[in-house]
Amino acid sequence: MGLITRYSPELGIRRLLAQPRDVAPPSDIRTVQNRDEASPAHGTLFVEYVAELTEAYDIAAEWWADIVSTEDELQGSREKALEKAFNDRIAGAASSPNVVWVIRRYWLKCVAANAAAGEGAGVAAEIFLLQWLINAGEQELVKLVACMPYWPIGQDENGNWC
Repeated sequence: MGLITRYSPELGIRRLLAQPRDVAPPSDIRTVQNRDEASPAHGTLFVEYVAELTEAYDIAAEWWADIVSTEDELQGSREKALEKAFNDRIAGAASSPNVVWVIRRYWLKCVAANAAAGEGAGVAAEIFLLQWLINAGEQELVKLVACMPYWPIGQDENGNWC
């Protein structure tokens, strides 16, 4: 059984892949697009990311199902329950703290791997976190990440990802 989403995953994918380009710090290394061009460290990191995101997915799916079930009891209908649940948590299951933590953690790990790999081997974090999932055929994980309205990352006073 897949996640219930309110919006098109395709729209979420387009949004999430485009947003960071507008605000990427000058120090952000973003040369590589495909896994086979990336450093071995990026490849290993991606395997770890998929494993942790899969675990977070399982937790988030159960958490979201419980929220919807509780709302169903309170609202008296599945339709109203979903409306209330999504109004309270627009990202649905992607609102789970476990999912947010994994995404944020691996964004920063990707940035660190980029710095270690050097200029020619850096991967934009949004490519690493989403496009590589798409390329790997991880449809349910893609659907989960695409629910996020924005990446849970910011920039420090120097304009670096934090």
